[in-house]
Amino acid sequence: MNRSDSLHGKARRLLASILRGEYGVPHVTDYIVDEVLTYMARRGGREAALKAGALFFEKRVFRIIPVTVDVFEAAWELFRRHAPRISFTDATSVEAARSYNLRYIATFDEELSKLYPSIP
Repeated sequence: MNRSDSLHGKARRLLASILRGEYGVPHVTDYIVDEVLTYMARRGGREAALKAGALFFEKRVFRIIPVTVDVFEAAWELFRRHAPRISFTDATSVEAARSYNLRYIATFDEELSKLYPSIP
């Protein structure tokens, strides 16, 4: 939704393919929901944040995975090994994907792609 982002076009195409179901049912952690909504509110304003939030809460396009204590602790261990190359939120995404046996994570981050199969 941020047109000034250098990866905007690539992100739009990736999101469109995810929403078409090309990679199965899309999942997202509650940490990512928090990051997206906070970012959108700060950068895009209220309307952009509400539009993004509608995908999560009204349209239910993504299945939201709560970061459990087990995922949280595994993420800490992963973060300890790879910080500062990955964020703690990224570590929770990897560990949630492992916990739920998800095939891919969607990321443009090369470091994250080394830790878990990713798209694009």
